[in-house]
Amino acid sequence: MRIIKHWKPILISFFILYGSITSGEHINKVLFLNIPNFDKITHFIFYLLLSVFLLASIYRNTALKKMKQIIITLFLVITYGIIMEMLQYYLTTYRYAEIFDILANTLGCISGILIFPIFKKLSLIKYL
Repeated sequence: MRIIKHWKPILISFFILYGSITSGEHINKVLFLNIPNFDKITHFIFYLLLSVFLLASIYRNTALKKMKQIIITLFLVITYGIIMEMLQYYLTTYRYAEIFDILANTLGCISGILIFPIFKKLSLIKYL
């Protein structure tokens, strides 16, 4: 039942999975989303959120040292991003894998880890 303690990052992961393997055609119909490279910004934001929520969950529910928490978060989130790109390539005909998506995912993850101490300092961990 330990997995229930990590429900927030799991929920975000399922949301990313859904967004990764469904068609994005309806998104282009929204006028304000006609921003160049908007998909990279979206990748960055979602993986930033995933890393912050995962790191917060690990921080609250384990006794691991700080560096191990960071390494686990980096490994899981970056690996998850690569797997999502592979799923797009192999399971869909309307989506394709991009190295720049993986880069945006990775930068989002690293940024999430870097801003996590701010959440910790402001005592916002309990909300993550």
